[in-house]
Amino acid sequence: MNPIYKFYKKTIENVFTHLNAVAKPGSVVFLGDSITDFFRLNEFFPGAYVINRGISGDTTDGVLNRLNESVYQLSPSKVFLLIGTNDLGNNKTVEYTAGNIRKIISEIKKNCPQTKIYLQSVYPVSRSKDRKIKKFIVRKRNNADISRLNDMLKIIADEMGITYIDVYSRLVDESGNIRTDYTVEGLSLIHI
Repeated sequence: MNPIYKFYKKTIENVFTHLNAVAKPGSVVFLGDSITDFFRLNEFFPGAYVINRGISGDTTDGVLNRLNESVYQLSPSKVFLLIGTNDLGNNKTVEYTAGNIRKIISEIKKNCPQTKIYLQSVYPVSRSKDRKIKKFIVRKRNNADISRLNDMLKIIADEMGITYIDVYSRLVDESGNIRTDYTVEGLSLIHI
């Protein structure tokens, strides 16, 4: 792990721990990577007690290592989990990523049995020739692997008795890429 990212991640985790001391139990936690981190939860859920536990650049390994400060300390009523795109962008296999997501769900169920878990599909990426698409951001991610991962996530959700939310099919265009009008650079969503 890059030392700057390691420092950033540790700093964020420390901030989470301090914020958790004043958090009320029963919150709704959004857990994931930059897609979650930059999601303006309070705008979309005004009046709801939502807590953002996204960390830019995070992977399934990272989430597994920070479940205590990101979930357990909060005793949430619900957790919305969106993670996996950075695993695929960093040469992890679909099977490895799905296995870690299964572990994350299992650990949350074990440590917070009252918490309802919602597993979101991994979003599509774009490999289109549109000039706004940044190949250095999309990297090795591809929609064939993402679709395969999402198929596995549906099965995991069903087997583990949790809710699967298919966001992928709402974001993909007729050519199989994330819709250009929905993305900043081929990976992240625009803020509307």
